[in-house]
Amino acid sequence: MAFADEIFITKRTDGDKTIFDGKWTFLQEWKTTSEDKINFDQGKYFVMKTGHDYENIYVLIDFVSDKKNDTNIDKAIICFDTKNEKNKIPDSNDFCFWIASGSKHPTTISGNSDFSSVGNWKNIPNHHLLIAVAGVSDQNDRYSTIPHMTYEFKIPIEQIGKNDVYGFYITVYDGSEQKWFSWPVNANSIKYPFIASPSLWGDLISPDKSIPEFGYPILLTIPVFLMIIYLSKKNFSIYKARDFL
Repeated sequence: MAFADEIFITKRTDGDKTIFDGKWTFLQEWKTTSEDKINFDQGKYFVMKTGHDYENIYVLIDFVSDKKNDTNIDKAIICFDTKNEKNKIPDSNDFCFWIASGSKHPTTISGNSDFSSVGNWKNIPNHHLLIAVAGVSDQNDRYSTIPHMTYEFKIPIEQIGKNDVYGFYITVYDGSEQKWFSWPVNANSIKYPFIASPSLWGDLISPDKSIPEFGYPILLTIPVFLMIIYLSKKNFSIYKARDFL
């Protein structure tokens, strides 16, 4: 669960089984990911599911309270502060991914300290492996079989980099309510593109440090490298001893 503006992400091994169609396609589809229920006033809430497989971060936003599909109006934005700097003004280490209802074509924006940019954000090309889809969940949804808005994301870690703690932010627009619902709760912005300052974002944490700064192939070479150094020094010492004798 979300605690003190922290989300704990889970390692998953079944990401390749996820069908990105903007809904719970089958009951077990997102079961192995972490679960956080985000509550708002008047009983409104969404459930956030997060997971990673070393190469991608997976996010599902199950907006159970939004039961009307306002095509091209309902939308979700997820953001990463890849260095977790919590700066007031977004910079080049900050990335957000945007998808609107009824669309399979996301938008990627990055922080830009140039004040001539819109809200200090600028559009950048999508990573070729980025996936984001908005749709409607129904009978296979684990939280409600009443049709409601759902957003699925697959974010390549290659773009945002490996880190055990990211700054993290989610905001979802309900067109019927004409209102943004965000996590951390009440971290909102009334200025386009309606993204709160990174200084207000929470943390996405890998509690077992399973998203290392260096990939596992690199980590596995370190012991081998150290062993080579050790043996080289040992052989050098033997040769020196022979010379002395």
